Amino acid sequence: MSDYALNNIMCLALIDGKFRDTLLTDAANVVGEFDLDADEQDVLKAIKADSVTEFAAKLHNWMVERGGNNGHRRASESRRPVNGLLLVPTD
Repeated sequence: MSDYALNNIMCLALIDGKFRDTLLTDAANVVGEFDLDADEQDVLKAIKADSVTEFAAKLHNWMVERGGNNGHRRASESRRPVNGLLLVPTD
């Protein structure tokens, strides 16, 4: 399971209109380009959405239900600013 790859897909959908349109209309044509397991590919292919926002919401709900952290930090993890960004420590 790769939350990283799923997040990359959504980021690409936000900045690349052609990719976004293909993801929304025929995700099967783009899922093979990413390091996804069979379940992730199936979910992306099955999501029906009229907008990237709706697609992202449905994907996020699936990620939360399956137990992925989807990039969310645990309450016990501290963050530190780096060049104005807050990053989770890697140590």
